[in-house]
Amino acid sequence: MNNLVEAIKQRQKQSNLTDTALASLLGVDRSTWAKIKNGTRNPGIKFLKAVDQRLMHVEISDTIPTQNPLKQASEPQGRGIKRFIVELLGRIRK
Repeated sequence: MNNLVEAIKQRQKQSNLTDTALASLLGVDRSTWAKIKNGTRNPGIKFLKAVDQRLMHVEISDTIPTQNPLKQASEPQGRGIKRFIVELLGRIRK
C-alpha cells in the first residue's frame, strides 16, 4: 500500500494540490487522507475509485472487472483488489 500512497503523493505534488484540495477532489475529509497518507488507515474501494477517476483522469471501467472480484468463487478474496491497485500504480507512474 505504501507504493500506492507514494504514487498519489507524487501526483499531488505534480498537480500542486494541498492536502485539503486533494482530499476534497477524492471525496474524503482531510483527516481521512492524512490517516491514509500516514499509514494508520487503509484506503477503501471508493477512495481507490476516486483516485482512478479524478486524480488519474481515466475511466474506472478500464481497470475493474464488471463482476465483483471478491465474490468470484474461483479467485481468493482480495486478489481482484490487488490487481486493481497494481493497474492503478501503473497508470500513476506513466
